[in-house]
Amino acid sequence: MMRLQKIVIGTLILLLIVGLAYKGYEEYMSTLEGDKAVPIVQDESVLGGLEVGQQAPDFTLSTLEGERLSLSQYQGKPVVINFWASWCPPCRDEFPELVSFEKATNIPVVGVNVTKNERRGKEDVEAFLDEYPVDFPILLDEEAAVEQRYRVVALPTTYVLDAKGIIVAKQTGPVDEAWLQGQVSQLSE
Repeated sequence: MMRLQKIVIGTLILLLIVGLAYKGYEEYMSTLEGDKAVPIVQDESVLGGLEVGQQAPDFTLSTLEGERLSLSQYQGKPVVINFWASWCPPCRDEFPELVSFEKATNIPVVGVNVTKNERRGKEDVEAFLDEYPVDFPILLDEEAAVEQRYRVVALPTTYVLDAKGIIVAKQTGPVDEAWLQGQVSQLSE
């Protein structure tokens, strides 16, 4: 009788191991089906951000004071567009660099705050600007329309445009005055 119990228990354990092995093999094969090659995207419009050489799209946004400002108002001169948010530590780090660059070169800087991503909206922008005062215009992208149009994927993102509105440089991540100076010095060459 004892021997029969051992055979039954051994058979049950063997069946359990075989069942688990089969289930594991089945799951392994199903993961292989999910790993099929994905075609490379040929449509660059779905990739992150506009690129050097492209025409910068025009936009019109409001300042904190309610004044409407368009990018096209800068046509005929180089301009720097900086997308930022108050909660972004690299944005905070680069703001003094943007201020210093504009004062040193008189090349306009336009700060586009991605206001839709601010926790308290305009209040966060105002609090940030109390801490980091600037002379250049801060535009509020309250509907994220410009952010989407420029396909900004990370903050900060900075574009340098030539006098014709063509993107001549782009930086995802913080910039410093030396980088900006280097980009605009190429415009006069």
